[in-house]
Amino acid sequence: MVIRIEGSPFTAEFDVLVRQQLDKWKVPGLSIAVVHGSSTYSKAYGIAEFPNKPMTTSSLFSTCSTTKAFTAAAMSMVIDESKNMSNPIQWDTPIHSLIPDDFALADDAATSNTTIEDALSHRSGLAGNDSLMSREHCNTSIRETVRKLRYLPFTLAPRTTFSYNNNMYIVVSHVLEQLTGQDLGTLLRQRIWDPLGMKDVYFDIQELCHSPTGKRLLARGYTWDEDTESYIPEPYMDYKPTTGAGAMVSNVLEYTKWLRAMIYKTGPMSPQGHAALVEPRTIITDTSDSVVPPAPYHAYGLGWFTHSWRGEPLYWHSGSWPGFGIMVGFLPGKQFGFVMMGNTIDARKAELELYSYLLDKLVGYPWKNPAQSAMSHRVSSPKPQSEPLEKAMQRLFPALPSPVIPHALPLESYAGRYNHPGSTLISFEIKNGRLLADFRDRVGMALLELHHASGEFFLGHWFSAPGLGAAQSAYVQVHFRVDYTGSVQAVGLDLQEGSSAGRLWYQREV
Repeated sequence: MVIRIEGSPFTAEFDVLVRQQLDKWKVPGLSIAVVHGSSTYSKAYGIAEFPNKPMTTSSLFSTCSTTKAFTAAAMSMVIDESKNMSNPIQWDTPIHSLIPDDFALADDAATSNTTIEDALSHRSGLAGNDSLMSREHCNTSIRETVRKLRYLPFTLAPRTTFSYNNNMYIVVSHVLEQLTGQDLGTLLRQRIWDPLGMKDVYFDIQELCHSPTGKRLLARGYTWDEDTESYIPEPYMDYKPTTGAGAMVSNVLEYTKWLRAMIYKTGPMSPQGHAALVEPRTIITDTSDSVVPPAPYHAYGLGWFTHSWRGEPLYWHSGSWPGFGIMVGFLPGKQFGFVMMGNTIDARKAELELYSYLLDKLVGYPWKNPAQSAMSHRVSSPKPQSEPLEKAMQRLFPALPSPVIPHALPLESYAGRYNHPGSTLISFEIKNGRLLADFRDRVGMALLELHHASGEFFLGHWFSAPGLGAAQSAYVQVHFRVDYTGSVQAVGLDLQEGSSAGRLWYQREV
């Protein structure tokens, strides 16, 4: 039964809370829509682009990882359509059996046994490897990305631990394209977006940037700079290579059509497909992420996180790229769904507070203000986007000798080109007395500068290129190998902060 709820959730009290959260988290603007029964409500707040372009409910955003649920939905439809085939596809079908020439992993058993379900529920055993994705060239094909996975190390035993992995969604995107003969953007439009009446939805933000519609409707992403107390505009990065992991562009109004289909389990997905997407598949034990809501359990389905809110099943997903923060979720038992899109990455933290308010009001739970709420320990205050280099050095190299050991060779001896079959070319040159690798022509548009730690160890500082967004930072350990002849043979880079994710060794090109 479809119910109709009278009264907008956008009350004066809620408006005050929105403004408080935008100010607290330094978010220029926010677009929100709510589905409740047969009613849809929407409202926009703040600025879409400075100096004075207002946010609207039609403003377009990169919707980032909320793309994943659409990819899983498309896979469910392909599975349904294969039921009468001689070899029907199932969620537990090994990926290697579908794309044997392209899919292989570093372990033969994992190659043979990793299934579609494993890939979509983040339990492949591979590290997240987002830094590798950001280093890729924008024209890297989906097949190239998939074929590189065989060269990456496992950091966990398969099917034991939740490890969020965008690359495995790229794998499933490739599976879909090979099975259907369509690129994923076309497939999603024909199978999901058009049947749901979703019109303002796209698969390539760069195409929108060069169209009159795109220029008019695209929200500009920003990062708040604590030092200058100002907003730094972020570039529209080319995330099309992320395909089914995070390439979509849309607005809150279009997402309400998707939410209503999820709430009422309507087409174009089958009832079996709907059930499959929200079935808990992988238990999540690490809930330190600041945008994970408080809940008695944490799990992941297929493109959706699965939780309980005050006893009601809650399915949700966040999404983020530099400059964009997205939150989507629904409580089917209450015929309620929400979508929030903001134009900073920290917008997700504001959105967590806002949807917690809406859900508590919905279920009749006494609302506490954000300073007293259950998630206040997670999102108590904004953090600077950059850590001082000295603190990063102490954190990643806590026992440096004094004085430090000098590097064995002149700095220019470490400059050169280094390659790894599972990644891409890294070229170091000397700039202002330091080793620097330039990735401005890659997806992440960043620079990597090395600061000597001790011996052949350096602190690698990833930062945004000047003029291309805010100076967001990340740090990794970097280790050069020098052989007995005094020649640099390789450089090792941690896949992400902390060596637990593994280290890739790039061999020097002769």
